[in-house]
Amino acid sequence: MDISVKDVYEARARIRKYTRKTPLFYSHTLSSIYGAEVYLKLENFQVTGSFKVRGVFNKLLKHLDKYRHKVIITASMGNHAIALSYASRILGLKSIIVVPSNITKIKKRRIENYGGEILIYGKDYDEAEHYARKLSEEKNYVYVSPYNDIDMIEGNATISLEVIEENPNIDTLLVPVGGGGLISGISFLAKNFSNQIRVLGVQSEASPAMYESVKRGKIVKVNLYPSIAEGLHGNIEEDSITFEFVKRFVDEILLVSEEDIKIAIKTLYELEGIIVEGAAAVTLAALKRYKEKFMNSHVCLVLSGGNIDPKHFIEVWSDNRLWL
Repeated sequence: MDISVKDVYEARARIRKYTRKTPLFYSHTLSSIYGAEVYLKLENFQVTGSFKVRGVFNKLLKHLDKYRHKVIITASMGNHAIALSYASRILGLKSIIVVPSNITKIKKRRIENYGGEILIYGKDYDEAEHYARKLSEEKNYVYVSPYNDIDMIEGNATISLEVIEENPNIDTLLVPVGGGGLISGISFLAKNFSNQIRVLGVQSEASPAMYESVKRGKIVKVNLYPSIAEGLHGNIEEDSITFEFVKRFVDEILLVSEEDIKIAIKTLYELEGIIVEGAAAVTLAALKRYKEKFMNSHVCLVLSGGNIDPKHFIEVWSDNRLWL
């Protein structure tokens, strides 16, 4: 693995001008409910509304001279696309974003607002990614993966650095998992700080690619179903470096249901006034579903983003069946 702790410190220095050090918020209410010291890492307050700008800025700034006369292309369900569109505008680069037809309206709008050129292709992330890869080869564009990239992982690891520096007593990290770029960075830095820190990933039952891959010992394709956690939706590239990070540094992957995620979205707003998207709420969903795993721990829930489609938020909030 071509990454070191020094690389993470350098990534933090590189992206500091363009990103925020997000709050680590102690929740008295959640702590009393779940019998643990519960902290929330509020990446929903990050620039562009999600953690993705950390990896994107690290990637683009490291190779800026080489990319100046190139076209950057990516595939994304939303947050990575928003981050790439924003960073490209700030750095004066041209970007093309391939998104599937099931992208939420709010994320599509934000990509457009930042000036990214959108191509809609395919019914889901997997099809969009395949097409973006094909275009990058045919037209000599620079493909920037949302997760399968060491520069992305370095940038994402700065989250772990902030958490540990602010509260060295944190002994458990709960992290959303899609392609694995976020948890790869967080787990790498955490385990290098102390092997006693537990790092647990969380996926939706609707898209359990990393869970099933770890279970079977190799990257496998899974059937995908509609999910309110669309930011975690999709399979993993066959050669993804994130799988090796997860096998080495992540203690366990947990699954949560769609109802679990919806309840978590509602709970965070009701108890703390915090609005998150489904991909972020999976960490609270796991805390609730697997409560016994976290009793008496100092646990940090990484709330990875807040770009929830308004119709999803209204749907969740108006459903009286969904509650703690």
